[in-house]
Formats: sequence, structure tokens, C-alpha cells
Amino acid sequence: FQTMQINYAPDHALDIKEGETQIFRAPLCKGGLLNGWSFKAKVYMMNEPWDSAEIGDANWLHIQVSNGPSFTTIVRDNAQEAKKAGYDPKPATSPFTYDSATWGSDDIYIQITASHGTPTFQYGLELAANEPRDDLNIPDGMDSAETVSASAATRGCGIQTLEQVAIPLTAQLTSGDTGQYKIPFCFEDTYDQRSLTLTTLVPETVQEAPGGVASFLCTDTMMNNGICYRAVVTNRGTMFYDSSGAKVNAVIPTIPKEEYGPVYLLVLAQGNYHDKVEFTITTKLRNPSGDELKLSGHSEKDLHSVLTYLKSSYQNKPAPLDHAFQHEEMKEEL
Repeated sequence: FQTMQINYAPDHALDIKEGETQIFRAPLCKGGLLNGWSFKAKVYMMNEPWDSAEIGDANWLHIQVSNGPSFTTIVRDNAQEAKKAGYDPKPATSPFTYDSATWGSDDIYIQITASHGTPTFQYGLELAANEPRDDLNIPDGMDSAETVSASAATRGCGIQTLEQVAIPLTAQLTSGDTGQYKIPFCFEDTYDQRSLTLTTLVPETVQEAPGGVASFLCTDTMMNNGICYRAVVTNRGTMFYDSSGAKVNAVIPTIPKEEYGPVYLLVLAQGNYHDKVEFTITTKLRNPSGDELKLSGHSEKDLHSVLTYLKSSYQNKPAPLDHAFQHEEMKEEL
């Protein structure tokens, strides 16, 4: 199977005042999924052009990466990197490799500090993650880490959790064939269940030939000898598959806590005999809403809110996994 690449990004557009500091956290689930991957923090500014020259408008953002929220260990720093190399700070850090054995924590932390050139900056942030490659030697982030004192600005900051985004993956299959794709999301044990939306899109061909895909999602627990069997998925329930064969295909599962781990999408190409079907898979693990249950202090209203919340949680809960399930169709899928 192919593994989809992962990026981290905020769940909303960002504003930062001049001289202000903001901190973000990228969850890694103790490095079980992305150990050995390389990371690079990047920013862009929307309302002002980047200008980090010593003589200029001073419109730039200071990016620091650490293994903890106190930022006493600096793994990457775009300002320090620029100073050592003799150039102006860039809107990105140099890449580094994450090794769970040396990192010293479960997460990656990013600190953004705005310059004093503009009252407010509108900006975006991205932490790109890439699988190891034999032709690239990216150093362990802790090899050149520097120890510093915690600043007052850091101590006063709240921490925003970044959402996980799977980079759209485009693939091609012959009609009737299947492909399996691994998505290494970190679900975090803080939540009892998490919901996903996975979309598979088939572009309209020039000849407007009919065709699409069916898609089936397996949790790691549902896998059988490394294979996501369609029979196991359909036995689990409709939220785990979309067998429509349409050009737009969506699977919207809820993953229970006991099945957290990588998820796998099995795609079945459907079209004219022996035709090639091209498709693109997209998905994003959004942060759970923090205001799903709002209490007013009025007992009658709050009772209704609690009952509605519990009902919604129950309805979204997936059917339990039947570990004893065996079906003859599983043999036919091989």
C-alpha cells in the first residue's frame, strides 16, 4: 500500500499583533506513526510582503521549533539559521528528522513571534511532514538543538493544536482492480471517538466516459494480514464505505478510542472493461469542537442540552468490531 503524506495546519485563519507570540502543537502520538519522518515549519503572510532585511519594513515572522511548550530547547530557528549563514530570515525553517528515541516528548511545538513593522499580520502556518528517503540525509533535530532560558512571552501563551491534513494523493487503477492507501493520523487518547471525512474524486474525462470508484475504510484493528477486506468493512456498517461507484465518493466514519491508529482506505476502480481510472484521495482530521455541549446554568435547558449531546454521541458511535467475523467473500477478494 501507499502511505499518504501528512501536513499540520491551524483550524482557522491567523492574526498576530506586532511583537506578539503564538504557540502551536503538532500531535505525534509518541512517534508511533511518523518516527523517522522529516519536518519543516513554513509560514506565509497575506496582508504584507515578507521583508526581513536589516534595512527595510521589518515585516516578517520569527519561527522557532521545540520539543516542549517551554521552548527551552530550540530545534530550529529561522532567525538564527539566517544569522549563521549570513542571509536574511526566510519564511521557513530548515528541515529536521524526528526520532522518538531522542526527541524527549510526544509532540512538536512551533512558536511564532511577529516583528514590529505592521500593527497586525494575517498569516498562515504549515508543518510539512515527509517520509524518509534514501537519497536525502536530513539530520536528527536534536543533534544541533540549543538550550535557552524560557521567555516571559512564552509563559503567557496559550497553545493551539494543529489539525492534521493528508496531502491529496492522485493514483490510477485499472477498472476492477483495488489499491490500498495508509493514512497515518494521530487520533490522541484525549478523545473517546473521532470523526473523519474521506473523499475520493474522479475527474471528468475528455470523452466523458462513465466510471468512478467505491471506497472502503479499515481501522488497524479491522485489517486481516495487512489487507482491508471489503466484506469486513460492509459488515461493520455503512459509515465505513461508499460503494456507489460515483465520481465523488465519500466515507464518513467515526473511529472509537480503542481502535485509534493508522487507517486504511481500499479503493475499487469502476469503469469500462480494462479502462484506467484516475482518482484523488483527500481527507483531514479536524479538531473536535470545544463547544458541542453548552450549559447555561438553567437546569431545564441544560438537561435538554445534555440529552441532545448524549443522543448525538450515541448515534455517531460505530458498531462494535466483530473479531470473529469470517466470510466466504473474503477469499473471493484475493
